[in-house]
Amino acid sequence: MTNPFSSPLALVILFLLGAAVPAAQADKLIESCNACHDGQNKDVPVISGISSFAFETAMLAYVDGSREARPFEGKDMKTVVENLTEAEFKKTIEHYSSQEFTPVKQDFDKALAEKGKKIHDAYCARCHTEGGSLADDDSSILAGQWKGYLIEEMQNYKDGTRTGDRKMSEAMQDLSDEHIQALAEYYASQQ
Repeated sequence: MTNPFSSPLALVILFLLGAAVPAAQADKLIESCNACHDGQNKDVPVISGISSFAFETAMLAYVDGSREARPFEGKDMKTVVENLTEAEFKKTIEHYSSQEFTPVKQDFDKALAEKGKKIHDAYCARCHTEGGSLADDDSSILAGQWKGYLIEEMQNYKDGTRTGDRKMSEAMQDLSDEHIQALAEYYASQQ
């Protein structure tokens, strides 16, 4: 089955109409995303509140292969994004970037979090401002995300599995596993 939004004329019409998605379809789409990204699954990020730029960049990274789309509960993000119409893609970005970010509550090691703050200030603060809590810097929100998710993504940058951002890959090369753990504790401490 071909995507009805793949023709140039359809894309122009979508642009002119604001890429409308019927309300019931939009509700179902957001409900589907929330099934994993509601803050309850420790292996996936909370996506409400991240900037439209960071959200779109992350989703497209799955499609171009610069971010690994590992399976989760029988789904993977590459397939999910590739199956969205242009209108659904736009609606998803608009919805989540307009929401408020709610940090997850989790245990953290206070001493390691203090070390992590120093590492953040030295290596990360230029792009991830205000302790990684601002969506407006377009580097996504780190503060208040699940520790396990953050550790996995930082390790992916370090080992080259995630390749989309050269600056992140280079920065992670200077950090040990202990540094990564401390950073995760610091971000987790921001609840």
